[in-house]
Amino acid sequence: MTALLLLQATALLLFTAMAWAMPSLAQATLPFGVRVPRERAGEPAVTAAVRPYRRRVMTAGAAVTASATGVLLLAGRTTVANAITPPCAAALLAGLDWAAYYRAHRAVAAAKAEGGWYDDVRQGVAVDISIRTDPERFPWLWALPSLLVTAATAVAGALRYPSLPATLTTHWNAAGRADGHVRTTVAIAFTPVFLQIASSALLAGTAVFALRSRQSLDAERPRASAAQHRAFVRWTTRGLLVLAACVDLSLLGTALITWEVYGNRAVGAVAIGLPILAGVAFVFAVAVRTGAQGSRLPISVGEAGGARVVNRDDDRYWKGGLIYVNRDDSSVFVPKRFGIGWTVNFGRPAGILALLALTAVPVGLAVGLTH
Repeated sequence: MTALLLLQATALLLFTAMAWAMPSLAQATLPFGVRVPRERAGEPAVTAAVRPYRRRVMTAGAAVTASATGVLLLAGRTTVANAITPPCAAALLAGLDWAAYYRAHRAVAAAKAEGGWYDDVRQGVAVDISIRTDPERFPWLWALPSLLVTAATAVAGALRYPSLPATLTTHWNAAGRADGHVRTTVAIAFTPVFLQIASSALLAGTAVFALRSRQSLDAERPRASAAQHRAFVRWTTRGLLVLAACVDLSLLGTALITWEVYGNRAVGAVAIGLPILAGVAFVFAVAVRTGAQGSRLPISVGEAGGARVVNRDDDRYWKGGLIYVNRDDSSVFVPKRFGIGWTVNFGRPAGILALLALTAVPVGLAVGLTH
């Protein structure tokens, strides 16, 4: 019970730390999802929005972590408490963090409108076509750990399968007692391996996409931001492949529990949870190193001369700075304005379909890891 409580608290505090760090990871011209000229990035309204945002995020993280821990302690080892508390705590924390972000977003957007930050400026966009003609290469060596873990799980399953009992346990109650069984079949016994293949394919595919992903270059620093983007996708690809290996390790833990190798359910649960937390922590560390689109990377190159151009004011396509809706944009995925990674273009049917498809695998993983 203690190990599970620590695992839950660690996860909630890790996500709190990620939310706290987001203002520092965002591009300077996109404070809280609001597009501003670079010279306005240091405006008092922008800097003043950071402190209350972080205070609210830290308060929410501490309160939700303490409350979730208290619920589990008071409820004891009841199945309902253990099943409902972690996802509800995560959802509540996400909602509170979003509320803190949205207040900051509105404050910056209001200051931008009142100050006329885009009055009398020349707007433009920057694109590096070489990312298509000469993309970064896929780092196959970084994909090797995931392949090895999956292969090891499959071999272990093949060796264990002949000695498996006639029925396999598929669920345990909060006290660690088995309360769900199914007849042993190849499909049931090797479900963790199938999930490993699916998750590895999803994350490797995302890594391939990252190497050719749409850029969010700074029109005021096109050459430097293009170089930063290339370094960013190199780091991001490696982070995704490390995460894939960590997910596969968690699924290996699931397999060992299903195959009754682990005698202690609590130890097995920690073996499942810790690798995923380690993978998420590594991705977060990469994000801290690079910043959004590589904005934190210390790259300095000469820029071409000419009339000064600022980034185009495209806030009208971003709802709340988080949801992108642009029917005239053929892109299915676009870089997030606030956060790590990419989001879909909700103005395109393909974007909605892609979101549904990408949601299916994590849901399957969640079911596989908790049953």
